[in-house]
Amino acid sequence: MNLRTKTTLFFGIFFIVVTAVIVLFIESVVSNTFRKQIATDFFVIAEQSEGTYFAFLDGLKIHATNWLSDTKVQDLSKKVLSSKAGTSERARYEKDFLTYFTKSKMPYHKTVFLVDLLDKNGIVIASTKADRIGTNELDEELKLGAHHFSKAIVSSFGEVFVKSFVFESDESDEPMTHVAMRVFELNEEGVPEEFDAVILIHFANTDQIAHTLGVDVFEADGDIPETRVSRTAFLESYKTSDIYLVNSESVMVTPSRYMRNVRLMQKVDTLPVRECIDNGKEITAEYENFQGVRVLGASMCFPDDGLVLIVEVQKDEIFAPLDIINRITLAGGISVIVIGILIATFFIRKPLAHLSNIVNVAKRVRDGDLSVTVGVKTKDEIGALASMFNTMITSLRSSQIELQKSKIQIEEKAMLLQTDIEKHEKQEKFLDESKRATLNLLEDSWKAKERLEEEGYRLQTILASIGDGLILVDGTYSITLINNIAMEMFGMKMGELVGKDLRTIVTLWKKQKDVIPHSMWPTEEVFLTKKVVVGTLDQDFSISTEKHPEKTPIVFSISPLGGGLSGVVITFRDASKERELDDAKSGFISVASHQLRTPLTSIRWYSEMLLSEDAGALNETQKDFMKEVHGGAERLYQTVDLLLGISRVESGKLKSDRTQVELGSFTAEITKELAPQIDMKELALTVVPPEGAPVSVWLDSLTLRQVILNLISNAIRYTNPKGIIEIKWWLGDEGKEVVYMVHDNGIGIPEAQRSRIFSKFFRAENARAQVPDGSGLGLALVKDLVISWGGRVWFETEDGKGTSFFFTVPLYTEVADNNEHGKIEGKE
Repeated sequence: MNLRTKTTLFFGIFFIVVTAVIVLFIESVVSNTFRKQIATDFFVIAEQSEGTYFAFLDGLKIHATNWLSDTKVQDLSKKVLSSKAGTSERARYEKDFLTYFTKSKMPYHKTVFLVDLLDKNGIVIASTKADRIGTNELDEELKLGAHHFSKAIVSSFGEVFVKSFVFESDESDEPMTHVAMRVFELNEEGVPEEFDAVILIHFANTDQIAHTLGVDVFEADGDIPETRVSRTAFLESYKTSDIYLVNSESVMVTPSRYMRNVRLMQKVDTLPVRECIDNGKEITAEYENFQGVRVLGASMCFPDDGLVLIVEVQKDEIFAPLDIINRITLAGGISVIVIGILIATFFIRKPLAHLSNIVNVAKRVRDGDLSVTVGVKTKDEIGALASMFNTMITSLRSSQIELQKSKIQIEEKAMLLQTDIEKHEKQEKFLDESKRATLNLLEDSWKAKERLEEEGYRLQTILASIGDGLILVDGTYSITLINNIAMEMFGMKMGELVGKDLRTIVTLWKKQKDVIPHSMWPTEEVFLTKKVVVGTLDQDFSISTEKHPEKTPIVFSISPLGGGLSGVVITFRDASKERELDDAKSGFISVASHQLRTPLTSIRWYSEMLLSEDAGALNETQKDFMKEVHGGAERLYQTVDLLLGISRVESGKLKSDRTQVELGSFTAEITKELAPQIDMKELALTVVPPEGAPVSVWLDSLTLRQVILNLISNAIRYTNPKGIIEIKWWLGDEGKEVVYMVHDNGIGIPEAQRSRIFSKFFRAENARAQVPDGSGLGLALVKDLVISWGGRVWFETEDGKGTSFFFTVPLYTEVADNNEHGKIEGKE
């Protein structure tokens, strides 16, 4: 921030502070003085109005006293009082009373509404309104506090009692003032004698009271004139001033400037009213009036009459002069600030310009320009500073010339020295780098040799300790690593194998009779998918070599190499013993099944005869036993039948009589056969054939029937009652095969047991819990039968939500046992 800006800010802040102090002083001192004066004036006005109101009430008392001093009034009152009620005499006197007051008294006093004569019990015995005769005014006093009859009937001569602003809706909408006075008569000696009667005068004089207080009431609607008749010049100076009375019910009882019609009973629940009625406290304060406008007002309390006198003026009008003073003061202050800043700026502009010139020259000198001089030649301190600055610049210019000459000489010598140093450093650096490189090469060579020897020892130890054969081949099937077990199974030595093509050494067989082409080797799938492939005993793979021509059954695992390397690791082992055990098991199952079939046939036949009572009648208990025997024999017969079917497939003795099978009618026959089981569980069966012409396949119908029957029976068995079974088939693989699906929304297959679902004698845990009896052979037979005709079988499942089984039938396959393409897949 430059000096000019600082100076301007200084004077600006100085004048702002001074002006703010003046404005605040005026606001605080003048405003407080003004407020106090206004409050005092309001209090004086309220007191004056209070005195005026009391004087007006005294006038009413004098008026009533004058009426009662009339001997005619005294005589009429005495006659009415002395006559008997209900007589013609009383009626005549009542009429005389009414006539006298209405014609001789009330026309000269327009504010008198009516006059009543009350007996000592407060009963109206004469009135200017005949229908009021008989009214009990004592009740009116006790209930409404309408007047002071009880005081008046026992009062002394000359006492007058006034009750102002009483609402009597049965007489008038306008509040009235009641004046009560006991009737007296002067005797011959001039001594007053009292009557047991009271004159009650009703004044309808709210407009007169308002006028007395200083409020003019205009009968016609229209704008309120700017000038108005008031008691004081103070109130005349304000256009929004107002004076009115409020009773103890917070109702306005006299007309005001803004509420002329008191018959509307305007509620006035404002601060001064509440303070007077609730606390008996008179105040001068700022508040919101009955119109919701902020006003400044004062109040006077009349606790005996239950009235509050309000004097108020709107706040905006009262404080308008003070606002004008504040605005004038503020405008003047701003003007002083602006003028002061302009004057200060004018007087310091030239000195600041000289200083700015010196600063600019100093900046150029700092940047290296010693040719400049300061052009200020005043005779004050700034001129002296400029002269000294010019002398300093001249001295610096001379010193710089000398330094420049010395610098050139030093630089020339430094360049020669630097050249020698750089040559020396380059020679040292070259020697040092050569030494480090030689040492690093020796060290790396030694470490690499140790690592290679260590890894070689470790690898040889691992390979020697593995009980399975292990071969590592690259992407061209060249053998790069082989262990001793593999060499023994091949009947060859390492020199005959390493670096050779595996395909030229090993022949891969399927079921020991079909040579698998190299393009169908499992390694091809690993190279293509980069996934592990496992060959199991059920798949019946065998190998042979030139030096070991006997076919050796094997199980294997083929894994891709990691790290971006092309090649696979093959681990395998001789499965001859497992094969022999499996063949022995299959032979035993086949023999046992044949041996069991004959006695089972006899059991079934005789149990059926006994159930049909061919050998005599049976009782119910015997029938139940025979049903259990027959059912058990049937289940065992089905199990034996499944075992024989699996045995035929595995032994290759499955007979195949290919015929054309139309899948729609073929499926309908099977579902019709299973209809009782479906209806028993109330299952919903849906068969969805493909659109267009019916689909037919060439296949052994009994084999196909066994597959479909097993899959649908499986769905029925493991679907909950009222479940859903859906059967669909369609053309797949670009029309080369038919895909057949059986779907249910049953219990599903747990994820941990899905890999064994096609194994013989295996049943999932949830299946055993759902259906305890079962052999675990149905799906195994399905797998073997589908593979026997060259198809594929797989499933998709979600635990607890159902399973879909799929199998395929090749449309153009003619070889019944072409099963090297048989494959099992499982999908979640």
